[in-house]
Amino acid sequence: MELEHWEKNHSEAYSDISKSLENIKGIFVAYNSNIDAIKHIEKDDFDKLLKHVNLKNVKHRSMSFPRVIKDPDDLMARLVIAMRDGKAAEVPTYSTDVHEWLTNHIDFDNAYMGGQAGIISNFLANIDIKNVVTYVPWLSKEQAEYFTNSKNLLYPVVENSKLSFKHPINAYNPEYEPKVNWIMEFSKGLEVQCGEEEFVVPRDNRLILSSRPTWLRIDMSKELYEQLPELGKNVDGAILSGYQMIKENYEDGSTYHNYVKKSVDAIKRLKNGNPDIRIHVEFTSIQDKFIRERILKDIVSQHVHSLGLDTIEVANALNVLDYEELAYAVINKTEKGISALYEGAVRLLYELELERVHVHSLGYFICVVKNTHPVDIEDHRNALLFASTASAAKAKIGNIKSIDDIKKGLGTPVSEKGYNHLQELAKYLEKEGICLTEEFEKGYIRTPYHDVIIIPTKVVEKPVATVGIGDIISASAFAAVLAKMK
Repeated sequence: MELEHWEKNHSEAYSDISKSLENIKGIFVAYNSNIDAIKHIEKDDFDKLLKHVNLKNVKHRSMSFPRVIKDPDDLMARLVIAMRDGKAAEVPTYSTDVHEWLTNHIDFDNAYMGGQAGIISNFLANIDIKNVVTYVPWLSKEQAEYFTNSKNLLYPVVENSKLSFKHPINAYNPEYEPKVNWIMEFSKGLEVQCGEEEFVVPRDNRLILSSRPTWLRIDMSKELYEQLPELGKNVDGAILSGYQMIKENYEDGSTYHNYVKKSVDAIKRLKNGNPDIRIHVEFTSIQDKFIRERILKDIVSQHVHSLGLDTIEVANALNVLDYEELAYAVINKTEKGISALYEGAVRLLYELELERVHVHSLGYFICVVKNTHPVDIEDHRNALLFASTASAAKAKIGNIKSIDDIKKGLGTPVSEKGYNHLQELAKYLEKEGICLTEEFEKGYIRTPYHDVIIIPTKVVEKPVATVGIGDIISASAFAAVLAKMK
């Protein structure tokens, strides 16, 4: 199939899936949302911040790579590292002190809904999914104001021992404080001087200061927990994220085990109410390898149907599952990168006992699906194509406010590099005796045990927004699969 045919495939998939979304009864989305404060760092901003830190500490820590930001010196060290390497990074802070320090010295440019569950909830509500039930354990007034003002966006509350639903603005806890993340963007070509060190930023990217105050918990009230079977009856699927906030030990003496168990029990209770519900977990970068392993082996494995992740997250997952050589091949993007990514997705599918693994990478998506899945393989491909169009629209216009906005992504060309990756995977599958190259021209093939789907995606050269694109990709594809299950 030639490159131009993939343009037609995208258009046909958008038409098909956009009409099918009305089949969905509802989607439950939890647990993490926050407020993202966006700041584009210019030279004056960097120099100003540098005046208020210990330069020797910053230089020393920029060599030791702080894993947690404890003070302004740590922050500036990680900013130097990110700008020098031109690589995106997300680093946690467990104190509000650094946030207060930043607000005292620079102003953010804009603020938006952040957090995987928050972004996904607003997106699904805006594309007219009938009932988007969102849940965040720390719903403050400020946070509630960042949820889209839509009647189909609901928050679960228990009143008089009965489950009911309200818009978040009518369900917040006035005693809760907001969780604010700083997203510090920087541009290619920026000249930086930090003491004696001078360099030019090699590419556009960002550093995310991830706020994780001590009161954060993946939890819910006993009353709501008891009502989860009833909630499950009202939805066809659930998208769960935010597990990266689980810690090994807490100040009150509780441990990761308490919150892993609660997370698993919540999934089981949703299934009790609806045995046909499909559970998707949106993975993310998790610095703590032990917690990463526990999330995969104790929460995702056996309890979840679908997993969404990017290339780096695939490598991180493989690493803790003892596939270190494969993880290395994925992360280093060698000449065997595309085959390693496919093999990595297959390992995750079977190791974690999933139905579906969806990997999104720049220029292409790979999905491997157990061939017992009730959705047809071509519909799985259409789900990915719909997600490709949605992500292009997000990158192009910044915020998707309606299903018609997704259509704006169709004008973005399909990635030639992504198309070449498809051809490379086809050659690998032929070499392995799985299929002939020409049999894979539509981007999918059935093997005796699982289906393989890969599509070249639409890529916006100069995106107006990058934060949340991965969330939009996974949410739109999973919603499309739910729609086709009906």
